[in-house]
Amino acid sequence: MPQVEKLKIFLASPSDVAIERRHVEKVREEINRTVAADKGIVLDVVSSANAFPSYGKDGQAILNEQIGNMQEYDLFIGIMWNRIGTPTPRAKSGTVEEFGRAVRALMRKGKPQVWFYFREAPVYLTTKEDLRQREETLKFKAKFRQGKGLFWEYKTPANFRDQLREHLTLWLNQHPNAASQSGTAAKKQTRKKPDVKTKSESSPVGSERKKITSATKTSQTPRKTPASKSSTSRSTGTVKNSGDWVMLNDKFFQTKSSATQPDQSIIIQLSPKNMEQVAELKSLHPGEFHNKKQITYADQHDAGIMEVSSVLSESLAGKTSFNITLKPIQRSQDSSFIFQTNFNNYSADEIAKLRVRLILLGEALPKDIERFFPITQITGSDNHTVEVKKEIFPELWAKLQTQPRLFLPKAWLWAVYYLKLNQLVEDVLELELGPIKNKVMPVRFRGKRRVYPNQEPYIIEVLGNCILSA
Repeated sequence: MPQVEKLKIFLASPSDVAIERRHVEKVREEINRTVAADKGIVLDVVSSANAFPSYGKDGQAILNEQIGNMQEYDLFIGIMWNRIGTPTPRAKSGTVEEFGRAVRALMRKGKPQVWFYFREAPVYLTTKEDLRQREETLKFKAKFRQGKGLFWEYKTPANFRDQLREHLTLWLNQHPNAASQSGTAAKKQTRKKPDVKTKSESSPVGSERKKITSATKTSQTPRKTPASKSSTSRSTGTVKNSGDWVMLNDKFFQTKSSATQPDQSIIIQLSPKNMEQVAELKSLHPGEFHNKKQITYADQHDAGIMEVSSVLSESLAGKTSFNITLKPIQRSQDSSFIFQTNFNNYSADEIAKLRVRLILLGEALPKDIERFFPITQITGSDNHTVEVKKEIFPELWAKLQTQPRLFLPKAWLWAVYYLKLNQLVEDVLELELGPIKNKVMPVRFRGKRRVYPNQEPYIIEVLGNCILSA
């Protein structure tokens, strides 16, 4: 059976970050299904919530005994907002005492790693105790800043969830696979034992018998042909662009060339692979009375609703080729207004990042954002709509029913189309999909938001896994 390595995480926090604590558990479950499972690792989270009743010492001392040695943990995660917590005989609070134990273990034994997160969000404090708790939290944070650590700030529990997922994914990617560790250990333990000859083997007769037996086994036992990698591999490669693929009217074609003209029109040359593709391309013809047809389009880093100007075809030696001319449609001036709006504690850029994570990873939007922002956006002069109710990749995976190596470049175009048409990013700086393994697709994305006057562009970064099974 494959070896599974358990990595223990200790979670410390006061009572005012209960939502974040629940997010830690949800992220742990998600990571265990995806990144950790691929590496033969399982994450286990321990906190004061796992304690059981006892008597004879102060509460934190009892918790410390039940928690055990901090050096047994691989990672310590601390979270604070406005409360420092309940004082103990040894520290400002239980969270502070647990943090101190983790730091001392790290200094002595090299583990656990220590991560600390602070929520920075406005809150209305009224009582003296609330103000005291806030003051102690700020003092602790200031000491942390003066020490040898780096903490992370966030604005909402959803931001914390996203940051933690990215940090845990990066942390695990740096951790060796459990299987490779066990294999290395096995190699070290397996030593070639010195030959100890028996009396029969040391004699000429015994030696001759051994030769005959060996020769017989060699002649009777056929050599096994090594299995090819393609027959045993369960993963596919990675794509960082769409190659020679283009999307027209939600269908995918391989192009011979694509050229943008001075008037921003695009001329695409294609050679359809079968009669079904021939029919699809013919159907794009504008028709009579110059009734221009509008279609979806994506090619490399460009995407939009395009108007079909002309469809020209010719046949040579039984093969048909097409020259298709497309013109971009001017977008409505107010179509992106709602996606440049701040809401509650979320900035427009933060909302955009949440929507990007919905599209690429399938992460649900916070309820208040989901209620306030429409699912459907008008993007063309003919009221063409783009609907994003959930992640886009599982639907495409089920629709194409194709090999992963053919799926990835199409998924790349599909993603650029949804990101651009929803006006979430102006430029796609990086999009890496794959390799797909067990219907799980890693996603790495960087995109630049529209540049605001006198402001630096906002860069959206996403790292995670999309589960392709619907």
